[in-house]
Amino acid sequence: MIAVTGEYLINIIERRVNQTIGLRRNLSAAELVAEQFLYATNEEIADFILSIPYFDERLKNFILGFLTEQTIIISQTWEIAFSVRTGRWAESDEWLHCDFRLSMSTLDELQHNNPDFLTLPY
Repeated sequence: MIAVTGEYLINIIERRVNQTIGLRRNLSAAELVAEQFLYATNEEIADFILSIPYFDERLKNFILGFLTEQTIIISQTWEIAFSVRTGRWAESDEWLHCDFRLSMSTLDELQHNNPDFLTLPY
């Protein structure tokens, strides 16, 4: 168990999003080769967090700094689940091709009892 901040979780998100941001920006193969290191903008990271359907609103609000809690205690299992879901969304067609709504987190098939849905660990 470790204590983490929203910034720590954003760093995980940034690493995952940076791997596919060129595809999201619809860069050509030549542009992708020329730009070896692409970094997502703050706006792209915010869009990612707001649109990811695997996180509940409290988790999104924690990451964005909208809750009074500044740190949370997480297990290694929870961190792995967070990273897996982040990677799944970063590689999804919906994210890469902007085929989503910012309210996707309320999709019926992603309820709290669904194993793909992640909440704060407490």
